[in-house]
Amino acid sequence: MATATKEPPPEVSLTAAGDPVGPTITPLVLNDGYFELAGTNLSCAVKHLEAPFPEVKQVTITTFCGEYDTPGTTKYHLRATLYQDFSAGSVDSVLYAAWQGYVTSGTPVAWKARPHASRVAAADNPIISGLAVPTPYLWLGGDAGNASEVAIDWNLSAPPTRTTGAVAATGAVAGAPGYFTPSGSTTPANLAALAGVTASPSTNWAVGQYVITSDLLANNWTGAAWAAGKHP
Repeated sequence: MATATKEPPPEVSLTAAGDPVGPTITPLVLNDGYFELAGTNLSCAVKHLEAPFPEVKQVTITTFCGEYDTPGTTKYHLRATLYQDFSAGSVDSVLYAAWQGYVTSGTPVAWKARPHASRVAAADNPIISGLAVPTPYLWLGGDAGNASEVAIDWNLSAPPTRTTGAVAATGAVAGAPGYFTPSGSTTPANLAALAGVTASPSTNWAVGQYVITSDLLANNWTGAAWAAGKHP
C-alpha cells in the first residue's frame, strides 16, 4: 500500500505576480521635529502639531435622482499645542506678538516645520511653511500640578508651500514682526545679510515694525536702508 504524501503548505507572498514591489517603510516618529513661528524656534515647546490641517468643505448636490457630495473649497489650518512658557522670547511672547501684529496691522505670521530638525531640507525632509492669521488664544490654563498648555488653531491666509532645499529670501514684508518671502525661504542670518532683500513697503516702515533675522535680532527698513532694531 502506497504511503500518502502531504502537500507542502502554500507559499505566502506579499505581492501577486505582476504587482510592483513596495518600498521599505520608515515610519516617522516625531521626536526630532522642527517648528518655527515668527522666526523663533519653538520646537522644544511643541506637544502636538498639524502643519497644515486641510479642511475640505463638501458640497451636496441634490437632484431628482438623489444626493451626492463633491469636494468644495479647501481651508488650511495651523494647529499646534505647546507647553506654555512666559520667558522672554518663548511661547507666550511669540504668540502674543503675532496676535497683536495682526490686530494692529493685519500682518499674518510666518511659520515653518519639517520632520527632522537635525537634518537639512531634502526630498525626505521637506520644509512645510505658510502664513497664518493669529487669533486670540488661551493665555493660561491647565490642571494643578501639571504643565500648562496652550493650543492654537489659526487659519492660513493662503495655501501652504513645500520645498526640499534652501530657498533664498528675496523680500521682507513689514509687520510686528513681519516675514520674509517667498514662503519657506531661509531666514537671512543677520543685518548684513539683508542686503539685496527688497522691503515691502519700500517706503519708511511704520513705528514698531520689523523683521527677525536668524540671530534673533529685529531689523527695520528706513526707506533707504536696513537698520538694526524695531522702527523708532
